[in-house]
Amino acid sequence: MKKVIALAFLFASVLTLGAGASAQTVVTPPLDTSIRLRGMDGKTYDVASMRGQVVLVSFGATWCEPCKEELKALEQLKKEYRDKPVTFLWVSVEDEDQVSNSGLKDYAKKLKVSFPVLRDPDRSTFAKFSPRMRLPTILFFDRQGRLSVPNHVGMGALPLYLSTMRGRLDKLLAAGTMTGGN
Repeated sequence: MKKVIALAFLFASVLTLGAGASAQTVVTPPLDTSIRLRGMDGKTYDVASMRGQVVLVSFGATWCEPCKEELKALEQLKKEYRDKPVTFLWVSVEDEDQVSNSGLKDYAKKLKVSFPVLRDPDRSTFAKFSPRMRLPTILFFDRQGRLSVPNHVGMGALPLYLSTMRGRLDKLLAAGTMTGGN
């Protein structure tokens, strides 16, 4: 009986520690929230230079099946928000050994991705925002260039996903309007 109680206590302790650690990594933004990456179009994209825009940055990979569906959903959202100050970016966490530049361009073309496709080949940018590889991961930046937490991880059912994304974008757009942000 003592062993059962000890095991139950140990299990509860692990769950409590895990929940605390998870909440901290999701809620606490990194000190350095900069994102400056090169796109497949040869341009360098710097989120800090996009002030006045709500910026949605999605991290994914060509081998990630949910990422493929997510890119289709983001294309739909991009069309819905075309007249609003919202910028969409997609960042591949793959290096050129995993997928060549031409392979990444072909992938984006096949999925009809109309927003910039960037590369984070050493995953150093991604690592600032997530302690482990979970894709897709979406970051939101408000119109003042500040990271809006928590990050969104995963795809899930399309209607719920789209509703969640719209809610986050609308909230950030409204906040920019209320504070007089550009």
